[in-house]
Amino acid sequence: MILLRLISWPYFRKRVLRTALTVAGIVLGVAVFVGMHTANQSVLFAFSRTVDRIAGKTELQVTAGETGFDEDVLEKVQAASSVNVAVPVIEAVADTKLKGQGNLLVLGIDMTGDRSLRDYDLESGEEAVIDDPLVFLAQPDSIIVSKEFADRNGLSVGGRATLGTIEGE
Repeated sequence: MILLRLISWPYFRKRVLRTALTVAGIVLGVAVFVGMHTANQSVLFAFSRTVDRIAGKTELQVTAGETGFDEDVLEKVQAASSVNVAVPVIEAVADTKLKGQGNLLVLGIDMTGDRSLRDYDLESGEEAVIDDPLVFLAQPDSIIVSKEFADRNGLSVGGRATLGTIEGE
């Protein structure tokens, strides 16, 4: 306490502006650090949530690159005694053929067998969009897009959109 009174206080009184700028710099630095840390945690949480929604409760993912693999590989994985649930997911990048949209990542999933791994919150909107879910699931060309995407591109329930893939349209 004596050193503070003999050395520090006289120095602070003589250099008030320098002391104020130093304190302000430290306060600003701590505030920026806390802000960046908070923003970083928020981004990581959002990213983690997105990955969890896509991957679900998956503990192991088997991929074969762009070419994929035969359905009998899935049957072998499902038959393994250490596997509780195995469901197929087809990923493809498709050209939307919509002006200004570019490519779209399309996930082809079996929603009947996939519910044990992923939660599909299809009823949280204001209104039901799918009249008959069983008919929707039975049609091979059914697709779910976000309301924002549909509104932005003039798509409606029961409408058609052309997607271009490596295999064609």
